[in-house]
Amino acid sequence: MNLRVFFKSIKFAFRARIRVLAFILIYAILFIIVSKGLSNTPDQWLSYVGLAFIVSTIYAILVSQFRRRDISIFKCIGWNNSNVMLLMIGEVVLVSLSAFLVVFQLSIEIIGFIGYFGTSALLTVIQDLIYVDPFWMVVTLLVIVLAQIPGLVLSMYRATKIPPMRALSEE
Repeated sequence: MNLRVFFKSIKFAFRARIRVLAFILIYAILFIIVSKGLSNTPDQWLSYVGLAFIVSTIYAILVSQFRRRDISIFKCIGWNNSNVMLLMIGEVVLVSLSAFLVVFQLSIEIIGFIGYFGTSALLTVIQDLIYVDPFWMVVTLLVIVLAQIPGLVLSMYRATKIPPMRALSEE
C-alpha cells in the first residue's frame, strides 16, 4: 500500500469541504441511528446494516462521480488504478473516522454535562437522542466499514473505466 498516496488523498478530500463536511454530518447521524438500532432492537439488525450499506454505497458512488475529472487527470500523469483506489479509500476513511470521532466526542460531552450539572429533563432528552454506548459505537464502526466495501468496489470499477483523455476534452 502506498501510504504517500493515501495521505495525499486525505488532503485532497479537504478540497471538497462542503461535500465532505455534509457527509461527515450524515455519517454521524448514521452512526447514531445504526448504533441505537443495533443496541435497542437486535432482532432488526439486518435493516440497520442495510441502511449503513445504502448510505455508504451512495457516498462511494458520489465520490467517484465528483472526482471523474480529477481521476482522468491523475491517469494522464501516470497514476495506476491502485493509486486511484487509494484516492477513493482515503476520502471514505476520512469521512468515516471523522464521523466516529464526532459521535464519540458528543457522547463524552453528554456524560460530562450530566456529571457536572446532574440530570435534568433537557439533558435526559439529549442523552436519549445522541449518547451512544462505547461498545455499540465500535460495533457500528465495524458495520459501517464493512458496509462500505461493496460501494468502494463499485466506485473502483467506475474509476477504472474513466479514460485519461477525458481530462483533455472540453465539457
